Amino acid sequence: MDNRSVIADALAPFRELFEAFRTEGYQLYAVGGCVRDWVLGKVPKDVDFTTDALPEQTKDVLAKHGWKVIPVGEVFGTIATLIHKKQYEITTFRVKESYTRGSRHPIVCYGRELAKDLERRDLTINAMAASEDGTIIDPYDGLGDIKRRVLRVPSHSYPQALSIFGDDPLRMLRLARFKARLGFEADPEATRAARDMAGAILTVSHERWFAEIDGLLRAPQLQTGIDWLVETGIWPLILPEFHILSLVNREPVSLSDCKLVECSESLWAQSLARVYAAPAQGDLRWVALFSMLGYAFARQTAWADETTAMLAGEMMQRLKFSGAKTAYVINVLRSLPSGAPTKRAAREFAISLGHSIQDWRSFQDVRLAVLNEAYRDAAAEALALWDKALAPYYADPDAAEVVLPKTLSQALSQALGVRGKTLGLCIAQCREAVLDQCLSEADPVEIFVQWVRDHFEN
Repeated sequence: MDNRSVIADALAPFRELFEAFRTEGYQLYAVGGCVRDWVLGKVPKDVDFTTDALPEQTKDVLAKHGWKVIPVGEVFGTIATLIHKKQYEITTFRVKESYTRGSRHPIVCYGRELAKDLERRDLTINAMAASEDGTIIDPYDGLGDIKRRVLRVPSHSYPQALSIFGDDPLRMLRLARFKARLGFEADPEATRAARDMAGAILTVSHERWFAEIDGLLRAPQLQTGIDWLVETGIWPLILPEFHILSLVNREPVSLSDCKLVECSESLWAQSLARVYAAPAQGDLRWVALFSMLGYAFARQTAWADETTAMLAGEMMQRLKFSGAKTAYVINVLRSLPSGAPTKRAAREFAISLGHSIQDWRSFQDVRLAVLNEAYRDAAAEALALWDKALAPYYADPDAAEVVLPKTLSQALSQALGVRGKTLGLCIAQCREAVLDQCLSEADPVEIFVQWVRDHFEN
């Protein structure tokens, strides 16, 4: 089946929408990433539309033909509607789109020509549109670039690349993400322009940085994207801490607290090895990316872990991570505890990890896989000991939590007359006694009261 037939079939559910705009004298096209994905034989995540109707006119068309009007980004030319209970966006042709420093919202200039709208898009493979019958409008040879497996800006020139990256410097990060996602080569003129425009990335809001880097880290050919960002000088501008890692050749010799030793490979190369070994799903690649930050500054991993957590926390704050995601990453960054695990130590460690314990365990496999072969067997043995102790908590993280009798506070207060901080101290000691297996959570409250009386009452 050719592209036209595939796209016509994909656009069949939108026949009434096309007809509504045609009836009112306006053009309507599917545009951008959905067309690219159809050509690549993929199912697009979203289908977006573009039109010569101004936002107010788009609202009128939708309302007149019984479609729901959702002004999701009216000030930027975008109106949404619902089709089969799913939201779709319709955006007015633009001839210019640019961002002010640090803003997440574009300044737009509307146009009347589809070709002009496509010309201001980031890459030729995203600068294609499709009509209702599946005909592809491709004035900048996006189809040819897909066949050639190359990423180029529309009009294929260094000055045009400077202009496109200047309008929105985030497009340089987007190019890296597409490079990692598709495995295409970057056009030399686009690379040259990105190298010359690299500093402009600092004008982009950090929330937009995060979205693109997050997508990059989930891409199947991640290494090519990061390599391109390093080559153009963009990566060290947004994440300068990693430049220091490239200057230090040092490696850990276990998964636990231990001395670091000199080696031939930089910490940056080791960090990337962890990133590439981590699964693309979830956030373990973020964990891997941050995991060796402290090793550049501390020779003992006990202090390296503290430094890593501090630096990672500052970087995540800069990238506008949510509080929950920040806490998760720092938790999973923990090294394997040193020494053989006691029951108490294993339970306390499981409590500290909470529901991130399975991901922490998965990350130990990542760390083990890239550990120097000379140390790997000993590290695997240490991990196996902890696995045995932590096994109940891998299966049920909540089993680690200490659950005291619900009426303990009231019973202690009544029986011993303790209040406030003294009562809190007694309860804390009961928790410690459970961890030491002096008490059991199954014991009745009277046993807890008697234990406190025996140990603390004068």
